[in-house]
Amino acid sequence: MKSKKSIKQRSTSDKKKAPLQETETKEEFHLTRQYVVSYWITFASYIVIFLVLMISIGYTYNSPINNIWLKRLGLVILLAGWIIWYIGRRKLGHESIDIDPLGEIALLLFHLGAKRSPRYKKKLVNNGIYTITRHPQYWGTVLFYIGISLGLTSIPGLIASFVVVLPTHVYRSKVEEKMMRESYGKPYVEYLSSVKI
Repeated sequence: MKSKKSIKQRSTSDKKKAPLQETETKEEFHLTRQYVVSYWITFASYIVIFLVLMISIGYTYNSPINNIWLKRLGLVILLAGWIIWYIGRRKLGHESIDIDPLGEIALLLFHLGAKRSPRYKKKLVNNGIYTITRHPQYWGTVLFYIGISLGLTSIPGLIASFVVVLPTHVYRSKVEEKMMRESYGKPYVEYLSSVKI
């Protein structure tokens, strides 16, 4: 049986040997107003294309693309888009800097006066799929809507994919790149020069 004195001496010596933990300070990341607006513009483009698809399916003017092989091609493009989106999202991780519209709305509705928890700058992701494209989630989403328009045989949906969804994602990517340049500086500028699209 160990004496109380030897136990006390050991616990005191353990405290002396324990390394001092450095407190990590996290730098807060602020989304620009322009980025938030670009987010809602792309969100609106999803609603537009959904409505276009719902009101345009089944009409005879879609017959030029009513082909089983085009439908299969649409399915392949849709799946490729979803996979690209998923890989990009997975690479960013669960702590990615993003807008959570439902969370923001719930905060406003159910917790009046509550402050949103801050977003912190995280390490720049420039590996994996991000060595091929800067915005895999945006391009995956565009491919998804092109694919679903072909798969559902909707010429208006296909047109909306190129005229509504694609331009809003190009705009959002440009706004995001400007925000990231301001936040990350030289490392992000170097990343932009190495990954072109």
